Amino acid sequence: MLGEQDCTELLELLAHYDYLLEQLEVSFSEGFQHLSRANFHNKDAVRGRYGRDYWDERFKGSQFVSHKDSTISIMESERASKYLAQFESDDEQEEQVEDGNGRHLKNRKTGQEKSDVRASKAIRDPIHMFGGVLSIPSSLRQCQRNFKGSIGLLVELVNCRRKIDNMIS
Repeated sequence: MLGEQDCTELLELLAHYDYLLEQLEVSFSEGFQHLSRANFHNKDAVRGRYGRDYWDERFKGSQFVSHKDSTISIMESERASKYLAQFESDDEQEEQVEDGNGRHLKNRKTGQEKSDVRASKAIRDPIHMFGGVLSIPSSLRQCQRNFKGSIGLLVELVNCRRKIDNMIS
């Protein structure tokens, strides 16, 4: 049975949760409106609409979240770079296969070349797959800004939902 203090806190959490849902709805609807504007202005291009067929698969994610102590938070870019480097070093170890004589069969690069490759693999903004810095439509940039802003809302929404579930159970 919830006390008066707990009921008040639960109502405040529910009001905050409802507010976050409204903000998420606004952010998504504005993002999709900007995407439709970008597609309208790009209709004469050879590649057509901005969508999955337009993506460059070489780009990796640029926004990461971490899960710690039953809360979710957005990773800083430095921490995300270290997180990605961990997987790249695992891939490099898998590629270094030696034959019976102790020679490397794959990945015959020297250590100097590897460090240069890692330095060039910084997290890049995925919007650059749609053209150069100046050729990207402003509506597509605004679309990205809306969807990136919604990531913070989603994280806060999940954390709020977990607090509500913990209070109810």
